[in-house]
Amino acid sequence: MNYVKAGIFFIVCWLIQTTLLWRIWPFAAAPSLLLCAVVCFSWLYDEFYCLAYAAVFGLMLDLQVQSLFGVSGVALVLSCIPAFLLRTQFNPERTLPVVVSALVATPINVLTVWGINHIFSAPMNILLVLRTLPELFVSQALICLVLHLLFVRTIIKDRKDRRFVGGVF
Repeated sequence: MNYVKAGIFFIVCWLIQTTLLWRIWPFAAAPSLLLCAVVCFSWLYDEFYCLAYAAVFGLMLDLQVQSLFGVSGVALVLSCIPAFLLRTQFNPERTLPVVVSALVATPINVLTVWGINHIFSAPMNILLVLRTLPELFVSQALICLVLHLLFVRTIIKDRKDRRFVGGVF
């Protein structure tokens, strides 16, 4: 996938997240589609443009929801790091390591946003933030699972190929 198609996908994720998802999500904390897209793209593609997209769309997210500018950009970029580190150890065609990296990236993202806002802006109780983590674990793991299963086909052209090693485990 080239960077133009990835940019269009990130725009769609950003639009859905900022306009529709936060308003119709029935639970306390809506999942971050941008975080899920960043994790999946970090796994599937060798290019580092997902870091640039994470920073840019994190800044765009800050313009709408944060009191400080740059918080979400920094959090999304830091959330890419586990995916890049785990990608060197595991096969990117497998689904389970992608879901595990999403589970690792979720508290990194949430706690980075909380920490920066706590230091420079209005302090917030950490228990309020930690209470949303179980729900975010489940929702973002499911979204990353679906995104990975959709986009793994772009790096694997023929699933009937005898060299295909993709799948859940």
